[in-house]
Amino acid sequence: MIAVAVGVFSFVVASGLIANTLAGLGGSGAAEVPAETTVVSVGAGESLWDVAESAVPGADPAAVVTRIEELNDLAGGAVSAGTPLVVPVGS
Repeated sequence: MIAVAVGVFSFVVASGLIANTLAGLGGSGAAEVPAETTVVSVGAGESLWDVAESAVPGADPAAVVTRIEELNDLAGGAVSAGTPLVVPVGS
């Protein structure tokens, strides 16, 4: 019985490692967040998500929002129209 449990555990761990590896090889196909930055001004009614999608089309907007928050020391994600933000710039 213990041998079966060890076998099942090993299978589950191996499956998880394989899934993680495959996901890391481009599972979503989204571009990485670029290191180069620029400064933009938040438009009326724009959210950080909107800014992220405009700044780096094709990248994961959630990852870009996280990077924008890091670059601008933002907590909470709320921004006002006219606020200048340092953002990653897509190609």
